[in-house]
Amino acid sequence: MRDVLLNLMLRALESGVADYVLTPSRGPGGTFPWILVNDVRLLDRAEPFPPVMYVQGAKALASFARSPFGGKVLAVMRPCEARAAVELSKLDQVTMQNVYFLTMDCPGAVPVKSYRNGDFTEPDPGEPESLRPLCRQCTHFTGAGDLFLALHGGPPVFRPVTGSGRELLETLGMETGEDRAEWVEWRDALLRHRKEARKRGMEDMRRSYTGLGGLARLYGGCISCRNCRTVCPICYCRLCFIDMKDRRSPASDHLHRSGERGGDRLPGGTLLFHMGRMAHMSLSCVSCGMCEDACPSDIPVGRMVSMVSEKTAAVFGYEAGRDTEEPLPLNTFEPDELHEYED
Repeated sequence: MRDVLLNLMLRALESGVADYVLTPSRGPGGTFPWILVNDVRLLDRAEPFPPVMYVQGAKALASFARSPFGGKVLAVMRPCEARAAVELSKLDQVTMQNVYFLTMDCPGAVPVKSYRNGDFTEPDPGEPESLRPLCRQCTHFTGAGDLFLALHGGPPVFRPVTGSGRELLETLGMETGEDRAEWVEWRDALLRHRKEARKRGMEDMRRSYTGLGGLARLYGGCISCRNCRTVCPICYCRLCFIDMKDRRSPASDHLHRSGERGGDRLPGGTLLFHMGRMAHMSLSCVSCGMCEDACPSDIPVGRMVSMVSEKTAAVFGYEAGRDTEEPLPLNTFEPDELHEYED
C-alpha cells in the first residue's frame, strides 16, 4: 500500500504535476514529522501510513500555506486532515490554490501514549480496540480530498473525488478506478458499525456529563496545559481570548471568592476555557481526535467536542470539510432561519 502511494508521489514530482509533496515521514525516535519534499530521493523517508498522529496534517499545511504561493503541492493526508484543511480555507488560514489532496481508506490511528509505550498493535479498522476512541466512531474514513486510494475489495486503486483529482490521474496516465462491489460492501458495513458506535458513545457522554455539574466532573482533571488548543487544527488564534490580559481577574476577585466559598481553584476559568473553545470551533470540528490524544489527564475532550459539533452542525445542515464552496453558517446571513429557536 505504501509503495502504491510512493509511486504516485514519485510520478507527480518527476512529471511536474506537483512541485512539492507534503507527507508524514519517518523521523528519529519513532516519530513521524511532516516534510515538504521537492527532491524525489527524499521520498524514501515518506511514511503516508503512520500508525499514530503527532501533528494534524492541516496544521502542517497551514504552517506555510496561509497565503498564495508559487508551485503546486500534493498533500498526502488522512481524510480528517483534508477536511480540516477545507475548514481552515474558509477561515482564511489556508489557501487551497495549487494544492491537491490525496487521501486513502483511513486505517485509523493508535493512541499516542500507547504508541510511545510500545503497547499497541497496528491500527486496523476491523479491530476497534486497536484504535483511538474517536477513530472507532469516525464516519468519514474514506472518499475525501481530490482523490483517494481505495484499499479494500481488491488491489489498491486510485479513485477521483473532484475534477482536479480526475485531471491529476489523467495527466499522470493512470487509470481511474470505479466503484467495486466489494469496496462498497466494505465501506457500507464499516459505516453502519461506526454509526452505531458513535450513537452509543454520544449517549454515554450525555448520560455522564449533562448540565453544569456534569461538565465540572468531565473537566475536573484539567491541569490547564492547553494541549488541546495547541494541537487542534481549527484553534488558530495567535492569542486566545482566555489568555488576554483583560480576561484575568485581579487578586481581590480570587480572595473574595475564596472567602465566600472557603477555597477557590487556581488557575481559574477551566470551564470557561473549554466551553469557549467549543463555541468557537464546534462548527468546524472534524473529530480528528488530536485534542483527546494530547490530554495528559485522559479527559474525553475530543468526544465531548465532537458531540457538541454534531448537534451544532445539524441546526444549520452543515458538515465540516464537506465542500470548499459551502459557506460557514456563522459567516452567512439568512433573513429567514432558526425560527424554531425563538422565544
